[in-house]
Amino acid sequence: MIHDAARLPLPLRVRTDLCVIGSGAGGMAAAMTAAEEGLHVTVLEAGGFVVPECMTQREEEMLPELLVAGGGQTTSDRRVHIHQGRALGGSTVHNINLCKRIPHAILDEWRREHGLSHLPPQRWNTLYEEVEALLSVSVVDPSRYSRHNRILAAGCDALRWSGGGLSHNRSGCADSGFCMLGCGHDAKNNATKVLLPRLIRAGSQVLTHCRAVRVLHNGDRVSGVEAVVLHPRTRRPLGGVVIEAPRVCVSASATGTAAILQRSRVPDPADAVGNTLRIHPALVAAGEFDEPVRAWRGIPQTYECTEFLDFESDLRDRPGARTWIVPAFAHPVGTATMLPGRGREHAEMMARYDRLAVLTNMLHDRSAGTVRPAGDLGWTIDYIPNQADRDELLFGLAACARLLFAAGARAVYIPTDPVTVLSPGGGMKAIERIDLAAGQLDITAVHPMGSVPMGDDPRHAAVDSQGRHHHLEGLWVADGSLFPSSIGVPPQLSIYAMGLHVGAACART
Repeated sequence: MIHDAARLPLPLRVRTDLCVIGSGAGGMAAAMTAAEEGLHVTVLEAGGFVVPECMTQREEEMLPELLVAGGGQTTSDRRVHIHQGRALGGSTVHNINLCKRIPHAILDEWRREHGLSHLPPQRWNTLYEEVEALLSVSVVDPSRYSRHNRILAAGCDALRWSGGGLSHNRSGCADSGFCMLGCGHDAKNNATKVLLPRLIRAGSQVLTHCRAVRVLHNGDRVSGVEAVVLHPRTRRPLGGVVIEAPRVCVSASATGTAAILQRSRVPDPADAVGNTLRIHPALVAAGEFDEPVRAWRGIPQTYECTEFLDFESDLRDRPGARTWIVPAFAHPVGTATMLPGRGREHAEMMARYDRLAVLTNMLHDRSAGTVRPAGDLGWTIDYIPNQADRDELLFGLAACARLLFAAGARAVYIPTDPVTVLSPGGGMKAIERIDLAAGQLDITAVHPMGSVPMGDDPRHAAVDSQGRHHHLEGLWVADGSLFPSSIGVPPQLSIYAMGLHVGAACART
């Protein structure tokens, strides 16, 4: 059953075999797997259940429903915007459906440095095959590329840079282009569409509008979860919930999971929680074309440029080995809020909206951010890219500009304040002069990960390669927190895989 906790009599006490905190790719996969193995599972989700019929494609209605802080979450210095899901299904509801496996070079590095005895290569292959079949992952047919994606492909062809098509988990797509606001056509093969029905059929339950506060434990074993019910609109606490459970799986994202573990005073002798956040930081460049682009139409992000993404190299040697480039586009309100300038200048930029193509350079980052709890319900994020990462970000931004010009852009705009305008054949020095350390250009991220890195040695890690906590019996983690480093590719496929892996291990214990 799915229960809106805001409609239940409070306070509430629930007994269950396993309490899963969070309903995104990792949490839902772990919950479904454990439920189908015979455990009674209770899933806690701080957001609501937004069904496709209610996905209006209006930003002012959907962003508050689907994103943490309505899409306004930032680091404490406000220089990095970090977008995360907040609804039943987590970020799988609003993401773009990109599916890529973690590169072998990254997995090899993890095994050398962290052991990961429970995740040999064959185990990863089995998990990926299961997830790809579960979500009906397939390569998007080139005939369905939008003009926006064809612009990136044309730029790669003109420069002879490496690029190619991407795989998605979608079926019955109507090419509406509003994926980031949820899919009113129910074409995303996501956690709520594919995994949730199996969880319910297995006899388990979900409590929405129910935010976990802390994991309860006595001595060296968990005993449950303390949570609060939130008002669906004001987000203010309405009353308390106690979940009694001998097993708890925290799957609240790389920000929420780290904050809950710290707030719960879970033993962490290695000081391994909340100190190694990676986010895949990104910048954007917009190219203006003579003919309409209408980048909001069609399937987003079906083509990638991988010319500057080399997982086999020493990633610290030089700029140009850690940059992944894809199209990126905001809907009208989002674009208006991101564009600098005021009055006439801003209006003139918005008047070109239908002729803009936007590319983003996403960084396989080495910088480590931190997550700390803030009160009973929130967290603070600090993330300052180091010099090598700043150099790579600006390198990637210049690459985006070159791709746009190669595809025929008449001008490229960099959203500094005032706007930096580049002309064909020149102006790249202006990018080199941008001071990211001084906040001259906003950084955006959508892939927080790595805040509770797994490792088989309890002297250096909080959880092992099954997601089981080294120091607190009955406690598990199943989300992107587990990654020991950035992975350099979209994480959703791997988070689903870790959910299946951890859920199976949890059910066996």
